[in-house]
Amino acid sequence: MSKYNTKGRGFFLYILKNKLAILLIIFLLAGVGYRLSYSIPKGVFPNLFFPRIEVSIDNGYTPIQQMLFSVTKPSEEALKTIQDVEKIVSSTSIGSTDISIYFNWNIDPYLAYQLVQARVADIKNRIPSNAKITIRQATPSIYPVAIYAIGSNSISRAKLSEKLYYELKPVFLSIPGIYDIEMKAPEWSEYKLLLDTKKMHGYNLDVQTVIDQLKAQNIIEFLGLIEDYHRQYVLSLYQKSDDASKLLNLDIALPNGHAIKLSDISLLVERTAPIKAFSAATGFKNSVVFNLLRQQNANAIDVVNAFNAKLKELAPKLKKEGIEIRSTYDGTDFIKEAIHSVRDAIILGGIIAVLIVFFFLRKVTLSLVSLLIIPITFLITMIGMKLAGIDFNIFSLGGMAAALGSLIDHMIIVIENIERHFKQGVSKKDAVIEGSKEILPIMTVATLLAILIFLPLLLVSGIVGLFFKQLAFVLVVIYIISQLIAVFLTPIIAFIALPDKKDEKTNIMDAMVLKYKAFLNRSVRYAWISIPIILSGFGLSFYLYKTTPSTFLPKWDEGNIVVDIVLPPGTSLTQSQKEFTAISNIIENIPEVDQWTMRIGTSLGQISTQPNEGDFLVTLKKNRERSSFEIIEDLRKQIEAEVPNLEELGLSQVLEDRLGDIMGADAPIAVMLFSSDPNELMQQGYQLKELLKPLKGVEEVNVLTSYASPSVNIHLKPDAKAIYGIDEKSVATQIRSLYYGKSVASVAQGEKLINIRVLMSRTDRDPIDYLQKELFIYSPLLKKSIPLFKVADISYQNRVAEVTHFNLSPVCILGIRFMGDNMSGIVHSIQQVLAQANLPSNITTDISGFYKEQQKSFKEMTYVIIFAILIIFTGLLLHFSDIRIAFNILIAMLLTLSGIFLALKLTGKPLDITAFMGMLIVLSIVINNNVLIYDFYKMHTDSNENEIKRVINAIGVRVRPILMTMLSNAFAMLPIALAIGSGTEVIQSLAIAIMGGLFFAIFVNLYVMPLFFIFSIKILPIKS
Repeated sequence: MSKYNTKGRGFFLYILKNKLAILLIIFLLAGVGYRLSYSIPKGVFPNLFFPRIEVSIDNGYTPIQQMLFSVTKPSEEALKTIQDVEKIVSSTSIGSTDISIYFNWNIDPYLAYQLVQARVADIKNRIPSNAKITIRQATPSIYPVAIYAIGSNSISRAKLSEKLYYELKPVFLSIPGIYDIEMKAPEWSEYKLLLDTKKMHGYNLDVQTVIDQLKAQNIIEFLGLIEDYHRQYVLSLYQKSDDASKLLNLDIALPNGHAIKLSDISLLVERTAPIKAFSAATGFKNSVVFNLLRQQNANAIDVVNAFNAKLKELAPKLKKEGIEIRSTYDGTDFIKEAIHSVRDAIILGGIIAVLIVFFFLRKVTLSLVSLLIIPITFLITMIGMKLAGIDFNIFSLGGMAAALGSLIDHMIIVIENIERHFKQGVSKKDAVIEGSKEILPIMTVATLLAILIFLPLLLVSGIVGLFFKQLAFVLVVIYIISQLIAVFLTPIIAFIALPDKKDEKTNIMDAMVLKYKAFLNRSVRYAWISIPIILSGFGLSFYLYKTTPSTFLPKWDEGNIVVDIVLPPGTSLTQSQKEFTAISNIIENIPEVDQWTMRIGTSLGQISTQPNEGDFLVTLKKNRERSSFEIIEDLRKQIEAEVPNLEELGLSQVLEDRLGDIMGADAPIAVMLFSSDPNELMQQGYQLKELLKPLKGVEEVNVLTSYASPSVNIHLKPDAKAIYGIDEKSVATQIRSLYYGKSVASVAQGEKLINIRVLMSRTDRDPIDYLQKELFIYSPLLKKSIPLFKVADISYQNRVAEVTHFNLSPVCILGIRFMGDNMSGIVHSIQQVLAQANLPSNITTDISGFYKEQQKSFKEMTYVIIFAILIIFTGLLLHFSDIRIAFNILIAMLLTLSGIFLALKLTGKPLDITAFMGMLIVLSIVINNNVLIYDFYKMHTDSNENEIKRVINAIGVRVRPILMTMLSNAFAMLPIALAIGSGTEVIQSLAIAIMGGLFFAIFVNLYVMPLFFIFSIKILPIKS
């Protein structure tokens, strides 16, 4: 009869008997994962929907007050009542309203989008009919994966726009994965019909008469059907011409009953349509910038590669026409660099971990096999990622890196236990079966408890919750897969790798374990020392938590810079182009700059802005000595010195800027002023800006709610209608035709329509003076033209405040960027300034931006850690049925936090949200080792040894696997902790937190907690 208990042996005998089939299954799953890995999208951040929807409404040059009352207020009031809307933020300027709707994080984003679409359909009936509405859902895919410029040194911007829109865009949209080609500030050809004002007055002609007759020449209208000889004809009135010059032959009826040709009073010229925005790129005389947008689930790298391949195919033909399309920004460069850097860090960390395994096991075969386990586990994990819709990004790859040591850990623990049995003189087969049977049930419990630690992450909301749930999901999947591999594959590996006979050579680790046990025996008499050590550790944790600087996310070098520019209110588009050109010269003279794109009247994140606002996207050279942060400071100093009339200057990086747009965070720190008077808010905002700028550590303070262009207001006199027959509509039509014109018809050239704009001529003298003194308005009652000043009053408003609403209430927002990582310290200084600023009593303040998200996420992550500890403590009580053991493990877990805070302090890193995630990962590893220690202790409760000796023996058995798992887990994070490569800075604090926690956990688990447990036995002896 076997000396071993036969219970459970059959399962492992079955595994060994079918080892080839099991190996084939595992390698097959790894192969499937490898194949699926090519179809998983790649990005820097998770490609998720965020519960934020943007509604942009464009209505030409409509004045702010009219936009506010006819567009903004009815729109935001209607949108605020949508189900699950938490807040609504709007910005109103000349001719534009931007509304951001923030939903509850639990809502289905597709449902939220449909609800907004339905409400917008209703809004269309309540706002001006010519207003253009755009709805966008906040996801990473609404931002360009790459930016290009179509340019030429001989072809106009209008012809370039038409080439791109009518010929090239349809070709590009046929490429799989492309959602749209978004043209930034295109320019379009149009015909201008210039009416001679003097001749119009001489003939007593009203401009509306000309407009009405031109509109009649633009009609295509169905009239009926004709059937003749079994054929059907469609009868229509077809007035639209394909030749604009033919319109000059149109007869215009005069008030006296005669008629003249349109050519008698007008001139037809081909020009470009009035533009509100402008874009350009380095290296071209004329250019139009366009964004490449991808489908939501498309792989950004594949999309850009396919687009570039198509460009290469088209390039020879375009070159013959004098046209070139050039890539000015490729967002996939950083994606590829970041993913490759994290991948390389994982590979390097894996090699380091395997070397540590070899140091402890001294077996080449087992060490190499453990290196093989890493890619197998990761490849199988990709099946779970694909099924869950998780893409490759910094956080999912960070989960892989964080789990690197743990997946080796599962194999190490089983092999080490099998080898321990083998050294006791049993056969290899029995050692494999008994070692596996003994350790795997305990490991399963430990893994389950480690997984439960991440369960409270479901409580975390916001963008942090979305990002960390991906990281946690990957971690949990790897834990489960590595546990399954430990059950099914590790016994097979041990059976193949172990020699047939035990090695009689003395292992250096055995000698070290004996010395450790002897040291622990000597320390037993001083077991009380564990109490002051534990109390000191808790005190150190509290002190470091309070004094360590904190921030939201770490800063990282992307190799791209966004330069936001605001010129003085009222700056024309033409003047803005001159100012921006001067700034572009400064940018080009920076040696690290590769190329740039410019936008005026639009921006990277907004469809429309004012003519005095715009931005540059600067791409830096890859091989450079200075970091992006150093170049940003250099640019800031040069631009401020050489362009002194700047209203606002903001410099950031692309992904930081986009993350803020997605979250609705106006800046890293945003100070919000609330009141009912927008003008007073603006005044106080600019005064507060001057108080905040001198603060130490503050890089820039910008008033994000600005002033718009000055306005000239024409007010019709009450008697104008009665005396002259002039009403508001006729005044608007006649004055608009002088200063802007109106598109009243079009000509068709194939599928291309070219508009015809009617304009009245005016003298070259000062336009405002002409408006006051010389402008004549046609009077229908008098049948002649009269001066404008007889029928209207003219007034001026020099500073017109843009209006920003937060939940329908006016607000002024100040955006603040800071140097370094001490966000908490900067906010404390800002709060002191606000307390001493003597703001009017009717103005209230709030601090928002990334800071508000940080405060919320810190609070939620603190709850997560507390709940995780309570869950684990409950699980320990259920597993051990021993409050002493459960309490001892709880203290061990809490004490390791000291190592995390100490590591952050020593490395000068702030406490950010990734460091909190590092805490959870450390707790999951620490719980694993402690469960194994005390399970071994509980397994020998029926022996004749005293309690203290049993504690020391149980820890002695676990010394080698604890050191192996802790050190392999810690050193696996070393490449990321050193921030080797691009993108690893994002999770650097996570890696440092894990390393610090695990190194400190070695001291806690192998010295402090054994003494504390022994001390508790001495104080309260265990009853038999």
